[in-house]
Amino acid sequence: MLSVTGINRFYYIPGFTDMRCKHSRVLSIIREQLRREPDDGDVFIVMSKDRRIVRMFTYDHRSYSLFEKKFVSGYQFMKVTRNGEEKAYRIDWKDVVLLLENPIVKELKVK
Repeated sequence: MLSVTGINRFYYIPGFTDMRCKHSRVLSIIREQLRREPDDGDVFIVMSKDRRIVRMFTYDHRSYSLFEKKFVSGYQFMKVTRNGEEKAYRIDWKDVVLLLENPIVKELKVK
């Protein structure tokens, strides 16, 4: 079960957009490209290229968990940006909540 709070450390991986990948591939990216070991409580966030899917991966002593949120057509997650060319960067809990709970409307259709 994925259980996250403000005490977790959150890392957004901007260059990873392949949603076909599951735990093993994401863990490989974390270890090989980011040179990190997933510590207990670290949460790694990835987003699809079209910004309709967000996945969160975490480790909790004994197991890995995956959480996915996907918007229906017409909505997407806001774009996460930061100056610099880092492969991953830490984001605050309040920003994670803002990202997950505030959809962006791609098109407004009025009658």
